[in-house]
Amino acid sequence: MWNYMFNTTAILIPLMLLGLVFCTAKNHSQIKQFAHKYLTSLIVIFFVSAIIVFPASSVNAAHQGLTTWFAIVVPALLPFFIGAEILIGLGVVKLIGILLEPVMRPVFNVPGEGAFAFAMSVTSGYPVGAKIICKLYKQRALTTHEAQRLMSFCSTSGPLFIIGAVGVGMFHSGVLGLFIAANHYFAAIAIGVMFSFYKKDKNNNSATCQKHYQGKKLIEELSEYSKSNLSFGHIMGNAVKESVDTILLVGGFIILFSVVVNILNQIGLVNLITSIIHTIPHFFSINPSVINSVTTGFFEITLGCKMLSEVYCISLQTRLSIVAFIISWSGFPVHAQTLSIIRDTGIKTSIYLLSKFAHGIFASIFSFIFFLSSQN
Repeated sequence: MWNYMFNTTAILIPLMLLGLVFCTAKNHSQIKQFAHKYLTSLIVIFFVSAIIVFPASSVNAAHQGLTTWFAIVVPALLPFFIGAEILIGLGVVKLIGILLEPVMRPVFNVPGEGAFAFAMSVTSGYPVGAKIICKLYKQRALTTHEAQRLMSFCSTSGPLFIIGAVGVGMFHSGVLGLFIAANHYFAAIAIGVMFSFYKKDKNNNSATCQKHYQGKKLIEELSEYSKSNLSFGHIMGNAVKESVDTILLVGGFIILFSVVVNILNQIGLVNLITSIIHTIPHFFSINPSVINSVTTGFFEITLGCKMLSEVYCISLQTRLSIVAFIISWSGFPVHAQTLSIIRDTGIKTSIYLLSKFAHGIFASIFSFIFFLSSQN
């Protein structure tokens, strides 16, 4: 009885508050001010209260998030974090940037160093790309606009998750995992090309655009880094320290959102959203289990992909297309990790989220078309 009352209150009160604000606010700034001052505090109070009301499930969710982070995320990402930091510290990334500038600049309108961020994002997944972009920005290898462009296509899932967890573990096919991964990365490249026109500089005044890409320049760069007073031990120590700080931050978000997603399911918010969507004329014919899976995946990709792999009322082509969207969208836990890492780069949250949504749409379309082509 208490749980039912809490669930009903948790759903009705925020809706009533939002309705009151929109009815009484005279302009957009008042709504924004209210959201910043009061709504955020109310949401936090609600989730703290929910943890008290649902202690057992909250502890289990936190334990599951901690286990996932310690057993899977730390071994998978920490070596990549440390390796990337060492390569940046040694100046290897700068040399890669000089070599690949003629490719990255005309195609993506970013410096050559962006190739390293994209390669690391593809091989290791979220949020390694964001970490490298933040590092390059702090070293002034990127302008704010270049960081924004680079972020649009360097926030990708790793092949181990797509092929191993989704392909083999959920769809029981490594070939399907490869298919999803190929469309995911192909869509990321397409988004990168599209966002190359974002805030395009007419004169390209960034420092990286003034470089000359001859062998002499490479020798000069090597000579510059050889004169550095930092020893390899110092660089490695800094790399480990910064990487551990980042992996702890990622772990905190994983545990937090494990609890948040659990609470959303406990209070029935996901089911409520599913019911509302199902009443829309264009969606009422869709099976509720499909809508529920997509809604869940919008919040958390692993659970959403798992649920979709078990929905057999739609074709495999449709399931793969939806899964491609969910993986490319990446979910709110990944967004929170990424935005916390790039908070000092000046990257706009709205543009980043727009690029992720577009990435999901492109990946879904590619998956649908290419699957149809493979069957012919």
